[in-house]
Amino acid sequence: MRDRILETSLRLFSIYGIKSITMQDIARECGISKKTVYEHFADKSELVEAFTGFLTNAHCMRITKACAEGRDAIEELVLSLRQTEVLVKSINPILLFELEKYHPTAWKKITDFKHQFIAKNIQDNLERGIREGLYRSNIRTNIMVHMRLMQLDSAFNPLHFPATEFDIHEVMYEVTEHYIHGIATPEGHRKAEQYLAAHHRIT
Repeated sequence: MRDRILETSLRLFSIYGIKSITMQDIARECGISKKTVYEHFADKSELVEAFTGFLTNAHCMRITKACAEGRDAIEELVLSLRQTEVLVKSINPILLFELEKYHPTAWKKITDFKHQFIAKNIQDNLERGIREGLYRSNIRTNIMVHMRLMQLDSAFNPLHFPATEFDIHEVMYEVTEHYIHGIATPEGHRKAEQYLAAHHRIT
């Protein structure tokens, strides 16, 4: 039941944002009483914190799966891109704004996830690509990790890329292509063209 409530909250919050959704709305959508919701979560703030953990854990599993399936560092990166696009497309940008403004503890989970799991994922990918001869060996990986995080932050920020003017898929594709070509060897460029073309056809 707890997971059912969290999955329903994820769907409603992702569409309508957090502020406009009540505990009663969640109970109604689940087909249960509001009392049952409160048996699992003391209040909305606790639910939002749990929902944030649920969201980051789900994304962590998708990224981990993409990394395991990638035949090399560049395919791993492109598969991770696909999972990130799925996440971003399913979430109303107002959700992240409301988390940051009204739920600082929950928002900290998002920032911790980014600076710990995502940053490590980028670092590991860079090291893998260097070992495989697909990324330049003289890369300052600590700088590239920060640059990639800034790219992702900017791509997700509606102030930088308003939804009325930009499609998130195109933004993510372009910034990722730019990132890969900046760090790749000639062999890496060849594989990047192959994987990105296949990704573009699928999406």
